[in-house]
Amino acid sequence: MSKQMLYARTPNELITLLKNNQGAKIVGGCTGSDEFPKKAISIKQIKDFNHITRHERFLTVGPGVTLSQLLALGQNHLPQVLFEALSSIANPIIRNMATIGGNILASGQKHTLYAPLMALDAKLDFKTPSDTFTESILNFKSVPQGSILTAIRIPLLDSDLSIFRRIGPEQGINELSASFAFLAKIEKNSLLGIRLTFAGPFTFHSKEFENSLVGKRLPLSQKDVSQICENAEVAFNKAATDKMISDVLKQQFFNLTRYSFEQLT
Repeated sequence: MSKQMLYARTPNELITLLKNNQGAKIVGGCTGSDEFPKKAISIKQIKDFNHITRHERFLTVGPGVTLSQLLALGQNHLPQVLFEALSSIANPIIRNMATIGGNILASGQKHTLYAPLMALDAKLDFKTPSDTFTESILNFKSVPQGSILTAIRIPLLDSDLSIFRRIGPEQGINELSASFAFLAKIEKNSLLGIRLTFAGPFTFHSKEFENSLVGKRLPLSQKDVSQICENAEVAFNKAATDKMISDVLKQQFFNLTRYSFEQLT
């Protein structure tokens, strides 16, 4: 069966093409799928989607920005957890084509940038024919009908401890792929705040668990670490109920959680 590629030049044109071509898929670098869709709409010609704007406390990044463009900002201009995540993805050839929008919106297994962007509480800007709205990636499930992603706002958080790990095969994404991120802010020998996130077959982030640790005195004792990890395991297992996740991935999450909190002993 023949396949069709349409090209949008503006966000409004993209919305119109989506409305008039039911079932069409938006594509950027086309690196996230083994099979090209029957009907696709390319965003490569939308200049508004190919920008990076640096503000005092956050970056605004267009969904068509490639991973290489982001990496080119340099380690000193990106949150460490995001820089490490970007550096772990595939190779320079793929990073030159793959876009941040594609990494976030990929169907099925969550891709590498998801957990670090959750830890940073990135915001997603959407546009409809008549409105614009913003949603935290922590609450994001899917692109609302008739909407398009127009920008990703990434807070430039200053963390005292930053840990990122990519789980699964070095090349590609499969059912054993996931990403893990941990951020800690410390003030006067106590925990001012933490972020613990996981993204793979499903996403995990527990505000209740994180809030329970605010004000915890440092350094942590081994007893503290064991209790914290036990609480994290309970929260994770609750979130994993009825989710298709392997015991291997679960154990890697538990191991990385323990490792992260042991850095605070």
